Amino acid sequence: YACGLNDSGQLGNGTTTNTLFPTKIGIDTNWVAITVGDSHTVALKSDGSLYAWGLNDSGQLGDGTTTNSLSPTQIGSDTNWVSVAAGDSHSAALKSDGSLYAWGLNDFGQLGDGTTTDTLDPTKIGDDPNWVSVAAGADHTIAKQSNGSLWTLGFNNSGQLGDGTTTNSLSPVQIDTVTDWVSVVTSHYHTAALKSNGTLWTWGYNNYGQLGNGTTTNSLSPILIGSATDWASVIASNYHTVAL
Repeated sequence: YACGLNDSGQLGNGTTTNTLFPTKIGIDTNWVAITVGDSHTVALKSDGSLYAWGLNDSGQLGDGTTTNSLSPTQIGSDTNWVSVAAGDSHSAALKSDGSLYAWGLNDFGQLGDGTTTDTLDPTKIGDDPNWVSVAAGADHTIAKQSNGSLWTLGFNNSGQLGDGTTTNSLSPVQIDTVTDWVSVVTSHYHTAALKSNGTLWTWGYNNYGQLGNGTTTNSLSPILIGSATDWASVIASNYHTVAL
C-alpha cells in the first residue's frame, strides 16, 4: 500500500493522483521488501524479482529507459535479488551471490563504476562476491562486506563517506580498516552505523546535531556516540537520527 504525493507515479497505483489514505498497489501479495527514493520506489517479491516505479528521469528505475512508470515495472528478468536501497535519484541492490549493483544518476560517482555517467540498467560494482548489505543516501552509497568491513562511494561534500576527506569517490573506498561493523544506515548527507560491540557511530553533515555528539560540526570519519554498548538498531532521516 502507498499514500501521499504521486506527481511522478511513485505510489504505483497507475495514476498521478495524490492519495490521503493507503492505496493498494496492484493485486500481488508476494512483496517482501520495499525502499523509497526522492520520487521513486523499488521493491522485491518473494520470488527474488525486482520492481520499480515512479520518477525515472535519470534511469533510477533500472528498466533501460528514462520514462516514468505509474505502476510496478520489473527490472530485467533476474530472480536472485535479495535486498535493495534507494537514494534521491539512484538505486542499489544485492544479489544472492553477493554481487552489488547500482543504477540511475551518477553525477558524483554514487554508482561506483569509476565514472560519472548515468546508467539505465543495473550495473555491477566491481567483482567482489561478498557484499551483504547496502544503503543509499542522497548521492552516495555505502555497503558492507561479509567480513564486517564497510565501503562507501559517491558524493562527499560533508564527509558522509567517512573516509576522512571531502573528496568524492567514483569507486568503493573502505572506511578505516576495522571489520566489526554489523549494520549501517544513511540519509541525505550523514551516516550512522553499529559495531559488533554494541557501540554507535556517526559521520557526515551535522548542522542540526544529527550526529549526536553534542556539536553541530561535521565529521569526516566515524565518531563514537557516548559510551553505551547496548545499541541494537539505528535509522537516519534527512537531518535527524534515531536509535534503540
